[in-house]
Amino acid sequence: MHRTPWTSSGSLTSDRIPARPLPAKQQPKGKGQGPPKSKAVSALETRLHNVEYASGKEKDPKGSCFCPAREHDLSTYVPLCYGCGLVLCNLNLPHYACPHCGESFLDNSRRPALVAQIQEELCMQVVKEDEERQRAIVEARKAEGAFPMLPGAADGTQGARKGTAAGPQSSHKVMSLNNTTKKVTVRSYTNTPVSSRPPSPAPEEPRRVPPPPKEISYVKQPPDPAHPWKNMQFPDLQYVPPPRDPNTHDK
Repeated sequence: MHRTPWTSSGSLTSDRIPARPLPAKQQPKGKGQGPPKSKAVSALETRLHNVEYASGKEKDPKGSCFCPAREHDLSTYVPLCYGCGLVLCNLNLPHYACPHCGESFLDNSRRPALVAQIQEELCMQVVKEDEERQRAIVEARKAEGAFPMLPGAADGTQGARKGTAAGPQSSHKVMSLNNTTKKVTVRSYTNTPVSSRPPSPAPEEPRRVPPPPKEISYVKQPPDPAHPWKNMQFPDLQYVPPPRDPNTHDK
């Protein structure tokens, strides 16, 4: 059988050309490189997700609040229960059922309105934070002065700031000799200073007013026939007449 040069070697001539490495795919700029989300934005996103996908029949596991908006602000989503008329404060989240009668606030007519309201609040919060961020950048540039800083000076300043913020780190090396193997071992140790800044305290959970007792408080003692209007809860009360005006005369 006649063999050609490329069949005798078992490969084609083009296979001997080294392949060019493919360029790495560049990720689109601006995706995943933005500033971290604030607590307000994260809370609104979580609330929006719950309103979109929750059934609305579950009750708040933390316990609802029965203050009728006396200790907390009135809820901006569902201020009043449609079933029992209970006044709801802002601690009663809209994706949970009414704490008293179990009425759901996420039916086909109310859910789209709540979703649109939270989406508008989320957009306004993002725009507000972006404006504050841009305002802070402009003020920082004004504080630097009219003359631009050199790149080396800027890097040195940033390095100095980072070094100041991180604190000095002391490192040392220890050389030891093994008596058995007669080998020298060198170990490096670095002492990292502990930050003196105290940790930020966790936000306190607001106080929730418990529901009223199921049993009605009443006086179980029978009324006194001689004093039918007597207050049995406070039997020691005494009537104190108002002071008489000396300028008036008895008629």
